[in-house]
Amino acid sequence: MTKEDGRKLREARRARVRRIRARVIGGSVALFLAVWMLITVVLVTGHDPALARKTLTQTATTAATSTSTGSSGSTGTVSSSGSTGSTGSGATSSSTGSGSSSVSGVTSSQS
Repeated sequence: MTKEDGRKLREARRARVRRIRARVIGGSVALFLAVWMLITVVLVTGHDPALARKTLTQTATTAATSTSTGSSGSTGTVSSSGSTGSTGSGATSSSTGSGSSSVSGVTSSQS
């Protein structure tokens, strides 16, 4: 094998490496653009799953709040924290079904 053959072999390897790198980079850029185009199309058409979930949660919370305030007739008074009924010692029972993060009566009376 002569120096000329070695030089040709190295040059062929370098060309092959350049082609492989170019294909990998081109494929990565194409995949990146395709994913962002998909996200853009979904958002532009108004089918955002995160917004749909939030709307569904707000609807459920609104419905739960309206039913809890409307059904407080014989069980006691409804306080501003969404609790129903009270005991003589000043502690209140909080309802966890409404989804609100409120402070209980015991915590607020001690602070």
